[in-house]
Amino acid sequence: MKKSTQIFLLKSLVLLIFCIGTSMNAQTFVKHYDHVLKKDRINNEIGKLEEINLKVIFSGNDKGDIVFYFDSSESAERYYKVGTIKEGVSKDGLKYRYITTTSEDGNKVIMQLFDNGIFRVHSQDYTMEYQEQSN
Repeated sequence: MKKSTQIFLLKSLVLLIFCIGTSMNAQTFVKHYDHVLKKDRINNEIGKLEEINLKVIFSGNDKGDIVFYFDSSESAERYYKVGTIKEGVSKDGLKYRYITTTSEDGNKVIMQLFDNGIFRVHSQDYTMEYQEQSN
């Protein structure tokens, strides 16, 4: 076999291994939510459970952005990853993952995703709890 063919095959193998490794590390996934509950942290009030149509894309890329699409619209809200994903357990034993993000307008927002599917978005003034009620 020619040396140039060997080098080409070696480069192709390295590229293939790199692509497989990258795709395995990228854990992009999508969640759909149909209900939301707003908790006002300033007045300590909990709103009523409301219907919503929300698609959230949790990006597994290096940036780690989280993107919200409301009511199947083309407009999106993007949150930028600031820290690393951390894990925890709630008082009632539910496991969750959370990450600190920054909204497009520069506000700090903590995203918390529970193993049971509940997704909470914590800002300074309120917490939004997104739920899946219908399947």
